[in-house]
Amino acid sequence: MRRTAILLVLLVLIGWNAALAINLDGYSQFMTSLNGESRNWYMENPEYFFELRLTAAPFPGTEAYIKTLAQSNKWDGSVFENFVFLREGHLKFRGNRIEAYLFTGEDRFWLNEPLLNIVDTGIVKDDDWGPKAQGVRLDLWDLWGFSFAGFYADKSTVYPAVYEGSLPSGNEMASGDLVSSDDFMAFRIRRPFTRGMLVLGSTYARKVYGSTNIDYDQMIALDWEVSFAEIIPMISDWGRGTIIAEGGRNISGYLGPDEHPYGWKAELRDVGFGPLNIIGSLFDYDKNFYTQGLSSGWSYNLNDYHGHYVQLDYRVPYEAINLKAWRLREAPHDYTVENQPREESGGEVYVEFIHGFIGKVQYKKHINKDGTWPTWFFEVIGENKLVKLRTQYRIRDAGTEYQVRAFAFELNANITEQWKVYTRLILADEKTEARESVWAQLQYLGWNSADFFLEFGDGGQNFSLANSDGFLDHNSSDVTKRWFKLFLKLYY
Repeated sequence: MRRTAILLVLLVLIGWNAALAINLDGYSQFMTSLNGESRNWYMENPEYFFELRLTAAPFPGTEAYIKTLAQSNKWDGSVFENFVFLREGHLKFRGNRIEAYLFTGEDRFWLNEPLLNIVDTGIVKDDDWGPKAQGVRLDLWDLWGFSFAGFYADKSTVYPAVYEGSLPSGNEMASGDLVSSDDFMAFRIRRPFTRGMLVLGSTYARKVYGSTNIDYDQMIALDWEVSFAEIIPMISDWGRGTIIAEGGRNISGYLGPDEHPYGWKAELRDVGFGPLNIIGSLFDYDKNFYTQGLSSGWSYNLNDYHGHYVQLDYRVPYEAINLKAWRLREAPHDYTVENQPREESGGEVYVEFIHGFIGKVQYKKHINKDGTWPTWFFEVIGENKLVKLRTQYRIRDAGTEYQVRAFAFELNANITEQWKVYTRLILADEKTEARESVWAQLQYLGWNSADFFLEFGDGGQNFSLANSDGFLDHNSSDVTKRWFKLFLKLYY
């Protein structure tokens, strides 16, 4: 209903002035697949996809935008489906030191918060093959030195009802689809002082998810940034010497009156001694500091831990060689059998050779309660105007019973001016089995307003080549998908 109202507002404003400039573009795509997974090849899942984008400027300083989608001739088994819906849209106003949006289906929730990430855009945007949330956003700048960014958003996601046994009459689970009406509000204020030597900021976020007066998540944070080289010019040879720190509290309604978990993180940046650069950070998060319905932590979305991170980068003088080393340690405040410290350390050598070749060697070691897990990684890349080749070799969990060796190869080649081939191959070898994943795509680019693609395999299996950990998991059952896909895309 709310999306329909926004669509009507957009259409009325777009048509308000008959002389306005309108830009209309989009594309149509036909896709079908030939499936041979059962060793019997058959056609399946024909799909016609249509996208139309309309952009207009009804008045000076304004913009109206609508993107609609349609899908047809798509089925799953015997179910035939057609979809026509509003994918995204917005009304924009930009004036002197102000920019405002009324939007739906767009990710406009980024607040440029430095460290704690108390607003996780991945949660707020309600993504399902694209953002679904709608709301308003306001940005202000150069107001007595202050800048402001804030939004109010509504999730309004429809979830199919779950039927478990016989439900009594009147039970909400028996009344059809359920609607989530989570509301999000967040803003950030920032101001530099003393010509940018010191910057102060604050971030606030709140999510309301229920009907009682305690059904809300709420967090507030303060941050500062200072450059020591700006204050003490004699140390400027060592870099800008920036320290950024942010601390926050969780003041959610469901917490007890005396429970306000605290978290903080501090980071050192822009410090160098000749070819050596240093980055470091310290952090500490209380139990229940991160609220999963609003934000996410830096490590595995966990709370109740502290730690540090150090990284050294060294550029070898007069050589195209970069060296890198790092160490990360995270430890819980209270040790248990399941809650133990985690560490990762490693090193990397990056070399640029003549004739367009690049090489990289990396070693890293992960330590947790289950043991020590070393990994070796080797990569060589070569490229010219016609071909780009990438080869990788990786030994994951080296020396353990879960060791997996992987060889990966990627080719991107221009066969002619119109034809292009792109393929990826990964071979995985364990102690008891071996498996492979192949994906290939043939492209024809000879049409000015159309694309043609023919694919074999599942590109998601080996998208990250030797770092495709889902495919490389111990005893994984993934192998090359025996299917072909055909895409024809027409632009207008």
